[in-house]
Amino acid sequence: MSGNIIHYFARGNTAKGLYHLLESNLYGIKKIFLLDGGTASERTNFFNELSNQLVDQGKDVELLHCPLDSHVIEGLIAVKEETAVLAKGAAPSLSGPNVQVLRLSYSPVVPANQRGHVKKLKEQAEAARQNAYTCFQHALAVHDEWEAIYIQQLDRKRANELSNEWINRLLPTVTRDRKAVIKHRFLGAATSRGAVDFVQNLTEGLANRYFIKGRPGTGKSTMLKKIVAASEERGYDTEVYHCGFDPGSLDMVIVRELGFAIFDSTAPHEYFPEKPTDQVLDLYREIVAAGTDEKNEASIKEIAGRYRSWMNQATAHLNESNRCYQQIEACSAQARDEKAIKDACEKVLKSI
Repeated sequence: MSGNIIHYFARGNTAKGLYHLLESNLYGIKKIFLLDGGTASERTNFFNELSNQLVDQGKDVELLHCPLDSHVIEGLIAVKEETAVLAKGAAPSLSGPNVQVLRLSYSPVVPANQRGHVKKLKEQAEAARQNAYTCFQHALAVHDEWEAIYIQQLDRKRANELSNEWINRLLPTVTRDRKAVIKHRFLGAATSRGAVDFVQNLTEGLANRYFIKGRPGTGKSTMLKKIVAASEERGYDTEVYHCGFDPGSLDMVIVRELGFAIFDSTAPHEYFPEKPTDQVLDLYREIVAAGTDEKNEASIKEIAGRYRSWMNQATAHLNESNRCYQQIEACSAQARDEKAIKDACEKVLKSI
């Protein structure tokens, strides 16, 4: 029987800069390998090869993707085996007796005549990334304007009642005598190709999926935070997925033991029911004064246009940053070293 793979991001390009959520996902991990050497492509090949071998052995695997380029993998966690392998650049601060360096057989070498060019490319990549964060900050300010329109029209009493109804619907009321494990992640990221998410992968196989619809400011994140708090209080391990644009907001909550996911199913991760057990919760219809869209149509259109403009500019800057990194890799690219990947995989597998 094959194992399963779930995909997510432990870092994100956000309005608060490069935001890290790795730590909670290492709960219970007793052995950490920091992967050093090779190019991003080589490391991705290694992670794919290792994950394939583990899955073939029936083991479940978590793959952590790079928020700049989602095609790049920067980590693997095998929870039941209490083992993680992380690209050194994605986890620079990890140290301790349970951490060891795993080296590919070589490190890329930049020719002497290319070093000045590579230095300039690194500076350009970093400048572009910082420009993207500035654009995200502007976009968030505009998004706050968008939210304000709906916040003024909320029925807060009904919103609180609705949250309590859903908490009691999703979670057993009896509190268990155990400490819940809460893991924080991103289900998606603002990448150099635009918004990318793993909602379908993360919710695959769950008995119940609840799609929250609404507008900015209609309380989707607030409801999810209340569900997380109740789940933790009642002793259920919970996966908490933060917004890849504003990490202070939540996009999804999964309690696998209870077989459910409840998530913000609006753009840029908009999905619709596909299975008989899928259900929609429309917060606009439930708690916002009727006619709010129509009364504010002109303002909403103008705000949405400014928001898209800032987000598009941010994506362009991330694309420029990624292009620079690809050029840097091209300066030192080598043919795929099958033996190096095989040897590194064997070292991890023997330790499990």
